[in-house]
Amino acid sequence: MKTMSNEQLCILAQQGDTEAQNLLIEINLPYIKKTAYELWNAHAKLNRSLGIMQEDLIQEGSIGLYHCIESYQPDSGNKFLTYASPAIYNAMLDYIRRQNLSFESRFLNEIVRLDDVTQDENRKHRDFIADSHEKNPEQIYLEKEQHEEIHAALNHIDMRERTYLWYCFGFEDDIEHPLTETAKHFHLSESRARSTEKTALENVRSELP
Repeated sequence: MKTMSNEQLCILAQQGDTEAQNLLIEINLPYIKKTAYELWNAHAKLNRSLGIMQEDLIQEGSIGLYHCIESYQPDSGNKFLTYASPAIYNAMLDYIRRQNLSFESRFLNEIVRLDDVTQDENRKHRDFIADSHEKNPEQIYLEKEQHEEIHAALNHIDMRERTYLWYCFGFEDDIEHPLTETAKHFHLSESRARSTEKTALENVRSELP
């Protein structure tokens, strides 16, 4: 069966042959890995900040190829890989976009309203703000350029502050940690933790265009 072409394997896979389905992915895995490598490196800084690994993209690309099996028409004259290539690439790109939006929605909805903190120290330390250009979170959420600005800002602040924000807002483990827990994690007093968070967020805002 390994000597069969992609097109022949696809016909068998469409008939329910699971071995052909698996072999189709296996044979085209080098192409999927190459695409994942190129796409990951094209957005390496962003992918690192989101915790995306090349293996994640390979998995998504394999799923993209799998979804093409049913819809491929052998008599169309197109090679199977030619037909599946856009789906493989788009599956990887969509995964990055989903992770990006998830990252931004958590971060943007947690930025402290710094002006109000100085006016009312008793309010919760995680009030929401619009950014310095009067753009609300929904607008920023939908604008890719703004997403990239946020990532760039995070990468420009002090590593200690960035590490604090990543833990506090759950960017690494997807669990938001309250002030008391964050302070304990970093061996800080609550007042020191509050000051660190405020300074870190101020620095993020100062890095925004």
